[in-house]
Amino acid sequence: RGRYPNRGYPKIFKDETVGEEAKKLFDDAQKMLAQFKEKKSLKMVAILGIYPANSQGDDILVYKDEERQEVTHTFYTLRQQAEKDNSDPYMALSDFIA
Repeated sequence: RGRYPNRGYPKIFKDETVGEEAKKLFDDAQKMLAQFKEKKSLKMVAILGIYPANSQGDDILVYKDEERQEVTHTFYTLRQQAEKDNSDPYMALSDFIA
């Protein structure tokens, strides 16, 4: 991985290569969020469940039942992408699953 010194918000807006385009994208997203709020055109719905699961590398395996013999779903997760200036590990959601 190469170093990208202006990575991250809001520093990326000052980057000579991608700053202008990043700022346009950010402004467009802000307008879209304002429209959702004004028109109430975005409805959030959620379902909560607790299922038997294990991590396997960066992935989360969800099982049919507590026997954990049959995997019904796999969630593919990513490790953190931001550059770090210290030795903290790059985390993924799977790191929080047994």
